[in-house]
Amino acid sequence: MRKSGLWGVGLAGAAALSLAAASLVGCGQQAGEPAGQAQSIETYEVPPAQMQSVREALQDVLAANDAGSVSSSDGRLVVMAPASTQESIARVIDDLSQGSAETGPANSAPVRLRFWMVAGGTGQAPADPRLEPLQPALAEASRTLGLSGFTLQGFVDILTSPGKGFSSQSDSLLVTGAAGLTDAGVGIGVDVTMGDAGRWDGGIKTDVVLTPGQFLILGTTDAPGGGMRLVIVQAELASGS
Repeated sequence: MRKSGLWGVGLAGAAALSLAAASLVGCGQQAGEPAGQAQSIETYEVPPAQMQSVREALQDVLAANDAGSVSSSDGRLVVMAPASTQESIARVIDDLSQGSAETGPANSAPVRLRFWMVAGGTGQAPADPRLEPLQPALAEASRTLGLSGFTLQGFVDILTSPGKGFSSQSDSLLVTGAAGLTDAGVGIGVDVTMGDAGRWDGGIKTDVVLTPGQFLILGTTDAPGGGMRLVIVQAELASGS
């Protein structure tokens, strides 16, 4: 398995990787090589804050050309593609990573992540002290979305290490992803699935960098029966780090 650093690549890097991969897939079969080359599997290290965008950029190209597939595991990108294409993808990732002086996570301090799923509507809701810490984020939702009443529907709390994958599930919230530390804050690549009593009916998938202690709305979806559902996240460095 090959591991290649990509800690300095953002959305622009993912776009460049997508364009490069498209060219590589088209040219991966050299003159005289037989069609239908055997697939190989390689693993690449990608920073959590860019995992989703880089994965999707490669997946779009490989799927469109019927050349392979991409998945992620424990904060790493797993690419199945022809061997000649793998060599080229590794070179592109290495070239992109050279543009940054940062070659790994800022440090190994544990990170605590908290995710709330909140239902919002236009009517008033009973006061809930569990929502008090979220008031800055909820006030922004009221201002931009016209919501006035909020009800807590799901919560998970996760302690993870930089560069490692995480997963947590409640009755109404399933969260998977990976986190890392950078000079800008806590970077996460996360996939959130929402539902009720295990019946999943909505989701949000995104990459974001959080200021420690900040409450941030990751995304909003419509809710069954009307209203909206918000997913709010907070990242903190674990006590003693």
